[in-house]
Formats: sequence, structure tokens, C-alpha cells
Amino acid sequence: MIGVLFATEMEAAAFQSRDIPDDVMLKVADEMGLEAARIAAEELVECGATTIINAGVCAALHNRLERGSVYRISTVITEELKAAVNVGVGLGLKKLVSVEEPLYQADRKQELARQYDLVDMEGYAVARVCETHQIPCILLKGVTDFGDAMAKEDIQTHIAPVSETVADAILFVLDGMKSRSKQRGDNQKSVLNLSEGTGGLVKRLHRFTKIEHLIFSLPLLFAGAWLGAGGLPSLPVLLWITLAGLGARTFGMALNRIFDRKIDALNPRTAKREMAAGVLSLKQGYGVAFFGVILYFIACVGLGELVLRLSLFPLIPLTVYSLLKRFTPLCHYGIGVALGFAPLGAFVAASGDLAVSSELIVLCLFTFFWISGFDILYALMDREFDQMHGVKSLPAAIGEKGALTVAAFTHLIAFAFLVLLWMGFGGALPLLSLSVAAVAFGAAYVPTIPITVRFFPISAIAGIAGALVVLLGGIS
Repeated sequence: MIGVLFATEMEAAAFQSRDIPDDVMLKVADEMGLEAARIAAEELVECGATTIINAGVCAALHNRLERGSVYRISTVITEELKAAVNVGVGLGLKKLVSVEEPLYQADRKQELARQYDLVDMEGYAVARVCETHQIPCILLKGVTDFGDAMAKEDIQTHIAPVSETVADAILFVLDGMKSRSKQRGDNQKSVLNLSEGTGGLVKRLHRFTKIEHLIFSLPLLFAGAWLGAGGLPSLPVLLWITLAGLGARTFGMALNRIFDRKIDALNPRTAKREMAAGVLSLKQGYGVAFFGVILYFIACVGLGELVLRLSLFPLIPLTVYSLLKRFTPLCHYGIGVALGFAPLGAFVAASGDLAVSSELIVLCLFTFFWISGFDILYALMDREFDQMHGVKSLPAAIGEKGALTVAAFTHLIAFAFLVLLWMGFGGALPLLSLSVAAVAFGAAYVPTIPITVRFFPISAIAGIAGALVVLLGGIS
């Protein structure tokens, strides 16, 4: 059952006049405000709503937003409680702030406009109820005014036509949900038919390991190998290095999912992960980890005796970093250490000795700070969950603004090391790569870009560009 919640009868009138599907419950709050919206949302849950759509009108905080347009919300917050609720992921979604009193003051609007796009008086309360009951929440807001001196008059003038557009948007979303539900049903039938077959298992293992994310480390492995060989390494060496990277990453990812399976099951964002949802068994998870470590050791044998003797050292941070969130908010730097071994290991594999170069040290430091900063940004999505469940992270420990500051400083250091690399190589092509990395690092702090996009692919672009400073520097 889907609940559709409005704050006022005027906002609900247009939707009430439509042909409402049988599986949709319409609810209008008794009055405007956060508390009334909370009570109405709780009543919808008590009546069996498994998804709530909070729809209605709002004020825009920026002139670039259009009156009459309907926007879907990514995060919602209040003025007093700086604890955002994430309700959507995707490009073009807006940030909403819910207020207790209507917004008519210019200085107040200016302050809110620094971080948010839209303002209403009920969205946060609805989103919080949905988060508490672990059900999906969709916020659809149509712009009637711009929170200025003309706001009262604009609301009266535009509430009717904007509510018509909001009603159309709700029906569009409902149609999409019905289509996705049918598709999920078809997919579930396919999974049942294939669950005992090789094809179904392969798909689940692919989702479990996310092999495509090898793109995070592969360019840096090649950059380290390039430095170790003093040029292009032989094809067999590159192949063994690639297999070692694949095996190590598979091992690390599998252990991460195994260790975090109970935490993931409690978190609505991660509850559908294979281990958390029971799609893969614990035995299968350990099987994937075992396969990864065997592949890694086979590659190390192919790379020679020195690499084999040192092969255990990179596995230590790969094993430990997943546990750090239980002990320290600095856990993000654990993944930095784990990935920082990538160019070092490739250098030793290609050079055959431990006489590391200054360029390699700088590359490893860039890698450490680059991925650590992006891991801090990624953790912003789970800040409230981490606080409620005792999971250690910087966003949970010092808040969103503090975590963003630490991440930005971490990335500033990463970029400084990248500049040092470019200064060592010079050349126009490495400078172009440096510029691409600068743009990617900057894009990581654009509030309108969803966190998931900032982590992937933007972080991958920054890492690849950093590796290309070395690779292109070697041929320029």
C-alpha cells in the first residue's frame, strides 16, 4: 500500500479529483507544520503504508529554479536539527529544508540558500517517520513562490495550477513504481528459475564483488609498474599484476561484506546487499574470499620470489580496514593504506627490488589521501545511521560540515602530491591530466551532485587522472 500525504486540502484537491489507484491511501494532515505531518505519516504507517509520498507546494530559494516545476528531493533537513535524511539518489534532485515558520525574511532566506534549494513545512517530519519504520519515502515539491515579500500573494495565485502539476507528477511516479514492481516480480521469477544454475550464481557473485570497481586501483598499479620498470613493463608482468590486483580486491571486498553483513542488514541503504539480504550464504562469501586470495598468491608466484615473500603484507590492511569502523572514526584512512600498497606492490613486481624511488613514494601518498578523502564523502550517506548504531565514522563523529572540511583538506594534500609528481615529469599531457584531476576533486564538493556519483565515477576519474600524470609523464 502506498500512502500519499498532503499538508492542506488545497494542495490535495487536484490529486483527489484524479482517478486514484486502489492501492493508494490519501491523507491530509490536520494542519500545517512538522508535528502535524509527523502524526499524519504515523497514521499512514499504522494503516499499512509501505511507501509514503509526501507531495505539495514549496518555496524556491534560488531564481534558477522555475515556478510551477515539480522537483524530487534527495535530502531533507531542518533549520534547528542539522541531521539530514536521505530520501533519493539521482541527478537533478534537490535539497529541501523544512521550517517551523513560513519564510518571508530576506536575511533568513539568504542563509538557507547557501546550502539548500527548496523550503517547506512538513517534508522532514515525513522523511523521519519513514526512516524510523524503514520504508521508502518520496518527496515531490512544486514551486509556488520564492520565499520573498511576494510569497503570500504568489502562493494564493499559483497554488491551484501548481497543485495540478504536482498531481500529474504523483501519478507519473505511481506508474513508474508499478512498472518497477512488475519488473522486480519478473526478475524474482528469473532468479528462482536460475538460482540453482550457473548463470544466476554468476550474476549474484558479480554484484557481490563489483569487479568493475577494479578501475579504482588498476591505473595506479600500472603507474607503479611503469615507475618500477623505468618504462613500459613486459606484457606478462602487466598481466600478473592485473591478476594480483583482481585477486586482492576480490578478497578485500568479500571480507568487507562478510564482516559488515549484520550492519548492512540494519541499514536501509545497504540492506539489499547480497550477504545482508541472504542472497549469498556465508559459506559462499568465504568461498569468494578464498578464491580471491588464491588468485592473488598465484599471481605473486608468477611475479617472482621477492614478490611472493612480501605478498602477505598487502593483505593485512585489506583484512583490517573493514573492522576499523568499530573502533575509530579515522577508519576511512584504512582503505587509504590498503589501496596505497597498490602502486608500491606493482613497482616491486616490475623492478625486482625494494629500492623505491621518490616518485613512487609521492604516488603512494597521493593514492592514500585520494581514496581516503572520497571514503569520507561516501560515509556522509550513512551519518545518521552510524550515529544511531554506534558505527564509527568522521561524519558521525564531527557532523557533515566537519567531515566535508576534513575530506577537502585530505584531497588538498592529495592534489599537492599530484602537483609534485607533475613537476617531476613536466609536459603538456601530464598537465592536462592534472587539470582533469583538479576538476574532479572540485566536483566532489558540488552539493547538487549526489554522493553516490561523487564516489563513483568522479573519484575514479580523479584517480585515473592522477595515474595518467605518471604514465603520460613517462612518454612525454
